[in-house]
Amino acid sequence: MNLMRLEIYVTVCTTGSFTRAAEHLAITKSAASQQVATLERELGVQLLLRSTRSLTLTDAGAALLEEGRALLHQAQGLAERTRRQAAQLTGVLRLTSAEEMASWVAPVIAEYVRLHPGMQVEYRPSDRLLDLVGEGLDLSLRTTGRRDSSLMAAHLATFDIWCAASPRYLAERGTPRRLADLASHSWIAFTPIPTPWTLRARDGKQSVRVQRSLSTSSTTGGRALALADAGIFGAPQFVLEVEVAAGRLVRVLSTVKLPQVTLYAAWPGGREPPAKTREFIELAKARLREA
Repeated sequence: MNLMRLEIYVTVCTTGSFTRAAEHLAITKSAASQQVATLERELGVQLLLRSTRSLTLTDAGAALLEEGRALLHQAQGLAERTRRQAAQLTGVLRLTSAEEMASWVAPVIAEYVRLHPGMQVEYRPSDRLLDLVGEGLDLSLRTTGRRDSSLMAAHLATFDIWCAASPRYLAERGTPRRLADLASHSWIAFTPIPTPWTLRARDGKQSVRVQRSLSTSSTTGGRALALADAGIFGAPQFVLEVEVAAGRLVRVLSTVKLPQVTLYAAWPGGREPPAKTREFIELAKARLREA
């Protein structure tokens, strides 16, 4: 049975005329009459006795009206439940980030699951660049310029590079005042960046080639080496700012505008991320704007 025709029939019976039913449904009177006539042909029974002044229900018409109202009510409830379910995110969001970002990502995840109780989140912090497709991941939050060209990405934020060392190291080796001074210092290199390692000012007018006497594959390791008086470490601001604020590390060359790094949200697949991924990205953007 066609629910549209049934709705027109129930509306005609409820309003008592084809004219009022047509006005209520925003269709023409002739269209309402034709749809009811088609319904009668489909069912093989007469539903209404028509006269110039009134409409009278047949026994079959009265039975259909009662059950038709109940059926339309059920259909409307089903549509509303379906819309509500579609609006509520369900499923699993699998995401990764650098380990150093876990302290920032964790509160965003916690808020995300509070806002979307139907969602589960599997978080895999790793300093290794993971294959999103191969690992079955939905989203990667990374500060890197080496993104897989097969991934789509959204810009989240831009961070300054800071250079920092321990107070003890600087007391023993001196504090660099110019970018060129780094050539004579112990530099803690980040191994994902290939050698030779050249540090340039943002304006391109200053540069220095530093020697990686120590190296690490993670920003956590680099910060730990700097805290252990091993040398000077360069990393995004959020990696070092807590230690600098506490006085355990000292920022050097703060007047030199060093290169910046961009935080990306990257996902596999088409241009538009799925709703579950898009909602997390928008929440992350909002929290970064507040920060």
